[in-house]
Amino acid sequence: MKDLKNITEGFPIADIRSSLYYLGRYIKQAETFENYEKDIFEDGINSEPSIEVKELTKSMIEFVEKKADKKASKFNDDEFHFWMSSIAEFEENIDPEISQSKIEDAMRQIELFELPKKNKT
Repeated sequence: MKDLKNITEGFPIADIRSSLYYLGRYIKQAETFENYEKDIFEDGINSEPSIEVKELTKSMIEFVEKKADKKASKFNDDEFHFWMSSIAEFEENIDPEISQSKIEDAMRQIELFELPKKNKT
């Protein structure tokens, strides 16, 4: 999704993945977070994300809710599935594409490895 790509530009891939996790978590549990004022980043002992991940996640949430023109807690099933699919698709495509020359170089390096010889006992 182009707009999420713009929001995440310049962030490390690990931070983007973490933010997408929290964004998905927020959308899945929006009503719970809203009703109980639970912190979306509270996810177990010693798992608090960095400030950068929190800020990126908040920007993503703001984008999604602005684009949808409603809070995630008010999403119907179609909207919920649309956004969850969009998040999954975005995450699948955040790794940089490997060039053909890098693939060929890796294959040449693999060919240099020698297989261990079997012991005859």
